[in-house]
Amino acid sequence: MKSIQEINRMYLDKNIEKTPHDVELLDAFKKNPKAMPVHESTADLADGTPVLTNYGLMSMSLDDGFMQGYYVPKCEELLNSDKPLDPLTVRTLRASLIEFAMLGCIEAQRVIEKYLIEYGKGDNEMLANIVLSRWPERHNLQRFLAIQQGGNDPNVDHTSFHRAMTEIRSGSKRTRWVNYFFPQMKTDRDLPTFYYSLRDETEALIYINHPMLRKRLLKMCEAILENDHSIFDIFSRFDIKMIRSCIDLFSQISSIKIFERMRQEYGWKYYTDKF
Repeated sequence: MKSIQEINRMYLDKNIEKTPHDVELLDAFKKNPKAMPVHESTADLADGTPVLTNYGLMSMSLDDGFMQGYYVPKCEELLNSDKPLDPLTVRTLRASLIEFAMLGCIEAQRVIEKYLIEYGKGDNEMLANIVLSRWPERHNLQRFLAIQQGGNDPNVDHTSFHRAMTEIRSGSKRTRWVNYFFPQMKTDRDLPTFYYSLRDETEALIYINHPMLRKRLLKMCEAILENDHSIFDIFSRFDIKMIRSCIDLFSQISSIKIFERMRQEYGWKYYTDKF
């Protein structure tokens, strides 16, 4: 599996448009990169916020000097700070954090989680729009959002989030839905599973940083862990294999604690088996 840095570098070189405007913004920021940049299309930002384009944001995420010398330390500072922030500052920080979280910055994800607890979900619509607007020709998260609502094909009985949660809580999964609520990396399995596989680590990062998709996955994990029935009673062995694959993936690319709890609970950290 290629690293997220390799994936992003290849994508930057091949797919991201590089116009004189992109270069101008990036060059101006590089002269004094002492702030957390935000995409230029983001509305309602604090005064003086530096803005970049997709090209600039990805370029800076691949700049080890900037990330390790400024951005990661700044995230750690925010994680350790108890100083209250005004709503506009929180919104501006979230807009920057989500960009870098999608590009693999674990520390940015941790600050997002902290702000969800401290400042609520008032900016979730903005964050979801940012996630869905990045590289739309390559990553189509709408396929997950549509089917998790129950699907958009009247001739196919897709399982909604509400129905899937009811099945988990009852202790018995009865319909087919694991592949699109617990997505795994692309495989050569049957077509429906393939369609709802994640194409690479970049798409996995985009998925786990989408507020609604993230929330649903975490709620399902909580429902499994807090159930009176064992995961082995609720799901088939094949389902458990897919769930484990999903949890292992997201535990590697995010800082979300419940994934580690699941790996600990079911021994997935300590052995490998093929079910």
